[in-house]
Amino acid sequence: QRLLPPDMADMAQKLVERWPLAVRGLHRIEFDGGRVILTLGLGDAEHLLPQLTLRANAIFLDGFSPAKNPELWSPYICKQLSRLAAADATLATWSVASGVRDALAGAGFVSEKQAGFGPKRHMLTGHLHPGAQAAALRHRPEPTAPKRVAVIGAGLAGCAVAERLAVRDVEVVLIERHAAPAQEASGNAAGVLRPMIARDDSVIARFSRAAFLHASAHMRRLAGEGRPLKWGPTGVMQIAHDAEHEHLQREVCETGALPQALVRYLSDWEMTRRIGYPVALGGWWFPRGAWVNPASLCDANLERAGAAVSRLMSTEALSLTRDADRRSVSTAAGTLIDADAVVLANAADACALLPHPLPLTRVRGQVTRLPRSLLPNLHVTVCREGYICPTPDGDLNLGASFDIGDADTAVREDSHAGNLARLERLLPEACTPPQAATLPGRTSFRTATPDRLPLIGETGGLHLLTGLGARGLVWNALGAELLAARLCGDPLPLERDLALALSPARFSPDN
Repeated sequence: QRLLPPDMADMAQKLVERWPLAVRGLHRIEFDGGRVILTLGLGDAEHLLPQLTLRANAIFLDGFSPAKNPELWSPYICKQLSRLAAADATLATWSVASGVRDALAGAGFVSEKQAGFGPKRHMLTGHLHPGAQAAALRHRPEPTAPKRVAVIGAGLAGCAVAERLAVRDVEVVLIERHAAPAQEASGNAAGVLRPMIARDDSVIARFSRAAFLHASAHMRRLAGEGRPLKWGPTGVMQIAHDAEHEHLQREVCETGALPQALVRYLSDWEMTRRIGYPVALGGWWFPRGAWVNPASLCDANLERAGAAVSRLMSTEALSLTRDADRRSVSTAAGTLIDADAVVLANAADACALLPHPLPLTRVRGQVTRLPRSLLPNLHVTVCREGYICPTPDGDLNLGASFDIGDADTAVREDSHAGNLARLERLLPEACTPPQAATLPGRTSFRTATPDRLPLIGETGGLHLLTGLGARGLVWNALGAELLAARLCGDPLPLERDLALALSPARFSPDN
């Protein structure tokens, strides 16, 4: 095996360390503080290329021999490459087979045989035909990245967007009505990071899986940089609801479609051994799952964003105006904040600033704080219809109620009682539950949509990242990357059908 030069060996090691799990779809790998980004697609090229949204400046074809693997050199593949090519794109490949040249010509490429490298006597180089170049300029014009963006809301969504824009050298004005970030739903002591798995691999399951992997990688990056993230990557256990559900969980894992490093089925006794308390049924174990303190994640993102983010705390955005290509945010203090674009990351309050209504619902959620002495051996996160997880201060978070149409901000005894009932189903007979009336807790409001998918994208000239529901910890990082990529004209980190499913346009009156 040939030895790599020292600088390349270091690069290769970093690539190995960041290489994603073998899960189909798109993955992002960052280097050099986000200044170099690799978007990696795992899957069949015939299915994945049509799902890409990007403008390629250089294309290199490196499939197996056209005689042995003709599908990767087909006219269909070449047309997809032409669709993705920027007007000035260049093309190269080691193959000079006539079938390859014909397929490229049929897709609008002009190719030329050149001297090759190493054992290859010849190679092809190419570019788009002038007619195809003109079409590319019409359909894929050069985007103009914003220089200054106003982000309204400094919870998980807003802080994540601010960080994603900052690494792209965009100036961000972060506007928050409270005196500090993460004061509402993002202010709970701890929440759960785990994916959603479904036998039919629905849109919400695909997005949740991609978002979980992206969030997990982002948090490991923050922790590795020494950011103030408080979390426990000790894995998450999801106990089955009943015997039928456990059978489904086992079946999903036995298909081998998902790697064991993402999800494994554990029997009831294996679950009991790992959790430290008896459970009634087996279920899924997510080795990369974690409990996370949301406020610390907001702090870590803002610290990483650095001076590119100006924080306007205790500032309430009242209205938005538009003048040519500029946006202005009017605040309660009478100030006017100008920006090239505005991102609404302020949960259900986004409705008050939108030109047309969107179906956002506030859902009351109350969590219960339990003393560590109640379950001293519990150091992992356990879920069923509720969850229990450690917190940074050593206590346990138990939750959460899901009260649609309930606007009560008070911490109530009946909600504590409901959470304790969830605990009994989760870890039966693990402890003697305390009196509900004696327990502390916290009430906040999630924002949900009718289809339980978030709103990520543009509507009415505004950009949205809201509707994260109970999955804000899982969805915020990839949602922010998707939004920032759209704003700056970068390759999208999600397949086209998923990005379309998340778009606020799905609730447009014209649809």
